[in-house]
Amino acid sequence: MAMDKRVVEVLDAIVNDPSITGTKLEEQFCLTRKQLSYTLKKVNDYLESNHFDRINRLKTGKLHIPRHVIEYFRQNQTSVIEHRYLFSEEERGQMIIFMLLTRSERLSLLHLSSSLGVSQNTIINDLKKVRIEVIEHGLEVSYDRGNGYHVLGEELEKRYLLLNCLRRVLEIPVAKNIIAQYHNVMSEHLEKVGNVFSEIEKRFKIQFTDRQLQELIYFICFVLHRIKSGKDLVHIPGSYADISRSRAFTLMQSVISKININSENELIFLTALIQSSNVQSVADKYFHLDTMLLDSVVAVVDNFEKISCVTIKEKNELIEKIYQHWKPAYYRIRYHLLNTSSVHDLVVKEFSHLHEMVRRASVPFEKLLHCEIPDEEMAFLTVLFGGWLTREGVIHQINLQKTAVVVCENSATISTYLFLTLQVLFPELHFTQMLSRREFERYTGHYDVVFSTTHLNTNKMVFVVNSSISSIHKSAFRNHVLSALQGVDPNIIQIEQLLLIFERFGNIIDHQGLQRALASYIYAENNAISAVGSFEPPTPSLTDLLSRAHVHFAAELPDSWQQAITQASASLLRTGVIEPRYVQIMLNKIAEEQPYIMLADGVIIAHAGIDDGALETGMALLRLPRKIAFADYMHADIIIVLATHNPQKHVKALAQLNEFLEFYDGVNVIRQARDEHALIMEIARQH
Repeated sequence: MAMDKRVVEVLDAIVNDPSITGTKLEEQFCLTRKQLSYTLKKVNDYLESNHFDRINRLKTGKLHIPRHVIEYFRQNQTSVIEHRYLFSEEERGQMIIFMLLTRSERLSLLHLSSSLGVSQNTIINDLKKVRIEVIEHGLEVSYDRGNGYHVLGEELEKRYLLLNCLRRVLEIPVAKNIIAQYHNVMSEHLEKVGNVFSEIEKRFKIQFTDRQLQELIYFICFVLHRIKSGKDLVHIPGSYADISRSRAFTLMQSVISKININSENELIFLTALIQSSNVQSVADKYFHLDTMLLDSVVAVVDNFEKISCVTIKEKNELIEKIYQHWKPAYYRIRYHLLNTSSVHDLVVKEFSHLHEMVRRASVPFEKLLHCEIPDEEMAFLTVLFGGWLTREGVIHQINLQKTAVVVCENSATISTYLFLTLQVLFPELHFTQMLSRREFERYTGHYDVVFSTTHLNTNKMVFVVNSSISSIHKSAFRNHVLSALQGVDPNIIQIEQLLLIFERFGNIIDHQGLQRALASYIYAENNAISAVGSFEPPTPSLTDLLSRAHVHFAAELPDSWQQAITQASASLLRTGVIEPRYVQIMLNKIAEEQPYIMLADGVIIAHAGIDDGALETGMALLRLPRKIAFADYMHADIIIVLATHNPQKHVKALAQLNEFLEFYDGVNVIRQARDEHALIMEIARQH
């Protein structure tokens, strides 16, 4: 009776925790009740075939495990299963790669088949998948009669592949037996390499994690075996160039010489390997201090505090902890020695909002590396932040906003109008991207909610919205979205759908009037207006907000884009529409988040949130003599500043502004106006 990985792991869990219940096993191994029953049957089949008593599942959900099974398998499980283990398809693939990169003898189809206990046809199918994985490393699996199956390509890429493969092989339940098959390699190198790593820990004043130390020792043994077989590193990438000038390289030279490695390329490679390895503890943190990396960690933690609105109490201690993780991670990414331990999917599933905040906060790391941080490394950073916030008891304070994207097929102006409108209408959501349909189909970033002008094929929540959503529909749409996001189904009636039904059975004379009446009846939008003594002022128009006091044509260019935003905001500050902090928040938002705020060519609209210091609803316009760069990602000569303290109050004016720019050649009208008064008259004439 052969055992696969699941059977081995379930048996191991049972004998090491006899009180474990069936429900706990289902949760631990992500099994259904039926799958667990099948697995327990295979466990019992194996036990009976080896003359052990069965494990019985009681009605209470607990398990009855014979004492001799517990005692025997706690001590001897690996030795019992070594000749009876059934490799999964994925494990066979890793074993084939591992054998191709570590065995000295000729490997034939028959050899692979007998070693893995499957048919030659199964090995042929496995090799097809292995070839695909190997190609991703720039390598090739080849075969000839003289050499059998072997891998062709650069030695450095083979080392990368061997390291990744070794990590996966060591996760197989019979890993000890697999390594034991390399007795000649281990007997020749294992003791020496172990002593070298003891010396490395002493010289570098670090302690590797147990798993990392095991991986490194085995890996170096196999590297020494490859070097002895004449497989030297001839080429190393440019990213390794500065290693030879580092203090770590000097230390490595004196230590590695004890295992007869003198090639500079090999020394550089091993130094990179040590620099990129995780450590359990650091005896002298100042010995390892890198100012550039430390500064990036400080910036990331500061960013996280701003984004999450949480004050971290033991901030310096957290910085030290993240620095200890970030330093080897930085070198792993730089040297392409990436981590294969898969926690990303679990982190994104369980902590998606926290993960998104950490991703946004980690921009300083990406600027330092000049590339994006790989998913696995980002997931580990999320775990670090989450663990720390849990320890401080403040993780519940994080504003866990859902992330939203907007998909619109209309022009840039209409798209921007919709994006800004939704931002203000739903301050509970964090809007990250404005995408076309084609961009959305290729988009791989994180999002929880989609607002789209058309139906989309996605497993996330999608809300279809009119690109020119009117004030009549806003309250109904907001209620509908928030109810759906909160898991409530209030059976909200969509007014537009009602109107379509009415039109099928008769003519509607006053379309807008009927819309207002339905909105008032269904959502009680106008109840407050009909109350005795109450009065709701009308929604301001573009000409109401963009009065002479708030339009300015500058004769000279400002000294910076920040000054341009400040100058454009001056009239709103002077008239008490906004507080000073509103301006600073706008500046920070543009500098750090670089939002898409371009309404038209050379026209930007800057704004902050309704709770960021907006006391009234207002709008101001500044025209510059020519375009200037804003935060190095957009150029504009017309700056519009928008402020609102009410999600509804600015919408009419914003819609009229977009209409003016889109349909009345508004950009050129603004640029060609002889003075501020002439521009205001032209806008009034169009509306």
